[in-house]
Amino acid sequence: MSKTKSLHIGSFVTGAFILVFIALLFFSGGKLFSQKERVVMYFDGSVQGLQVGAPVKLKGVVLGDIVDIQLNIQNDNQPLVTAVTADLIMKRITSKGADVSEDFFHEAIKQGLRAQLNYQSFLTGLLYVELDFFPNTPVRLYKLQNDLFELPTVATDFEEISKNLQEINIKSLVDNLDQVAQQLNSIARSGVIQDTLLSFDKAAKSMDKTANNLDREMAQLNKQLDITTRELNRLLRTLNEQTPILAQNLNQNLLSLQQSLDQFTRVAQTLEHTLSEDAPLVNQLNTTLQDVSDSARAFRNLSDTLEQQPEAIWRGKNSAKDVQ
Repeated sequence: MSKTKSLHIGSFVTGAFILVFIALLFFSGGKLFSQKERVVMYFDGSVQGLQVGAPVKLKGVVLGDIVDIQLNIQNDNQPLVTAVTADLIMKRITSKGADVSEDFFHEAIKQGLRAQLNYQSFLTGLLYVELDFFPNTPVRLYKLQNDLFELPTVATDFEEISKNLQEINIKSLVDNLDQVAQQLNSIARSGVIQDTLLSFDKAAKSMDKTANNLDREMAQLNKQLDITTRELNRLLRTLNEQTPILAQNLNQNLLSLQQSLDQFTRVAQTLEHTLSEDAPLVNQLNTTLQDVSDSARAFRNLSDTLEQQPEAIWRGKNSAKDVQ
């Protein structure tokens, strides 16, 4: 009877071990016997919400999980950092169909591979480690554990905002705000604001009055422009109507002028023919002028004779010569 109980107990224990083993295989997702690479990451900010067992993802693919979280206190000149150790399943990363090794991370770091903290859920506040590529960020390596491969980290936007908020001097900011409030209160009591508002109201009224005057001036100007435009249009219509008549009169006057010029040309040609050296009129005129010249010469001789011999008027010219 005892042997049967012992056999049953042994079978039960063996079955329990088998169930535990199967459960481990099931809940580990096949990672129990997978090739793993242990890495360490250092974060200088708060890791509140990060727990052991939290996933490590690359582009949304779970590569492993967190196995240890430790504070690392350095010397007085170095800040306090948190060392986060993780096991990564290397078979989940392949290159051209082949498994990768630690060399993959060296090349990936050169291409900008960095680790940063992200929220699994904003409601729970739980964090996980996200691996991604940030090629424009510096490589920060602490090299505190030489036996583990170190992945460089980069701060998230939330960490940067939190860090900037921590660097703000709240007391100084409150004091400055208090001083500004006191100055505003002094200005309000001095009446400067009321005077400024009154001046602004006066300026606004003046601008409104100026605008009204400008509107009236523009209206008058538009009216004058309309009148001038109508007069100009009427003048253009008149010119359009009178242009054919003026052109006709001009053509007639030009024709008359041409006829007068032709007639003047004929008269000039006639005068030129009449006054030429071999023309009869010129010859007759020359003969007449010669006769007139001879008569003048004879008259001058007679005058000289009468002046010398007055008695020659009744004796004659020959008698006067005899007396001499």
